Amino acid sequence: MRKPAGINERLIKVPKIIVQPNNPHLLKVALIGPANAGKSTLVNKLIGEEISGVSQKAHTTRERVVGILTENDYQVVFLDTPGVIPDRNHAKMNRTLATSSWRSLDEADHILVVVDAQRSLQPQARKVEEFILKQLQNVHIPATLIFNKMDLINEDNELLKEVKDRYNSGYSHFKRTLDITAINNEGIETIKNILFEESPAKPWIFPADQKTEMSDLKRVEEIIRIELFKRLHQYLPYMLKQENAGWTVLKDGTLRIDQHVYVERDSQQKIVIGQNGRIIDTVIEKARKQISQAFNRPIKLFIQVKTRKNSIISQG
Repeated sequence: MRKPAGINERLIKVPKIIVQPNNPHLLKVALIGPANAGKSTLVNKLIGEEISGVSQKAHTTRERVVGILTENDYQVVFLDTPGVIPDRNHAKMNRTLATSSWRSLDEADHILVVVDAQRSLQPQARKVEEFILKQLQNVHIPATLIFNKMDLINEDNELLKEVKDRYNSGYSHFKRTLDITAINNEGIETIKNILFEESPAKPWIFPADQKTEMSDLKRVEEIIRIELFKRLHQYLPYMLKQENAGWTVLKDGTLRIDQHVYVERDSQQKIVIGQNGRIIDTVIEKARKQISQAFNRPIKLFIQVKTRKNSIISQG
């Protein structure tokens, strides 16, 4: 009998006991930057596991923890701040971002401003740059300015210097500026060391083995969403919705997860499925492996892509 995820899978598990190291240090870090600057990739590389999906939408509840880095006596908690979108069609969204979505700054001890180095050179990037600096006008938190995807920059270093100078002039609390390529792990250890150095002596707020503050179901949905986004971001970044249809533990201990992915139109369904099912099959296989690693158990993953008229089932 297939049953959907229950209350235990839908609620965030609150640890009753947190074992503290001898000399605990804690740092809360707010992530800020344009959409698609690589914030999710950066957090994933820092914590050593692909679990985070730094959202591009405003949250109505308290800011979500998207990743937890714990090493030795240090714990770094990454807080979600949605990506800024310069397109004028997203003006309403940006107005929302200007208010509720920046609450993570109230909790943060440090800010990471992450910029796509190549895109920062484009004229439309100035709108995002100005928007970010405007939000930081009344903030007095130490920050690190990070230019990501430096592998895509060739002869444009002089223009990039102008961008860096504008950011540093616009916010006086940047302590350093780093050039990295997160996808290739370039600069990751440097960022880790900086965050550890910035961490004050404070008790930890999460267990040492916890990587994120998500329910089991939310973690599954995020992993699937990330894999879809990797392959479809130019088509459907905001048009996919998920619903759990099954969360079943089989006799051999394998967890079977049945998930519905909804799209708005039949044409979108064809894009998500891909030719001969290549896209959805790849998503399922990649997501299944990550979920199995996260939950430390065998996983069977079934995804049904649906519109109002019809549906297609795939399995992994």
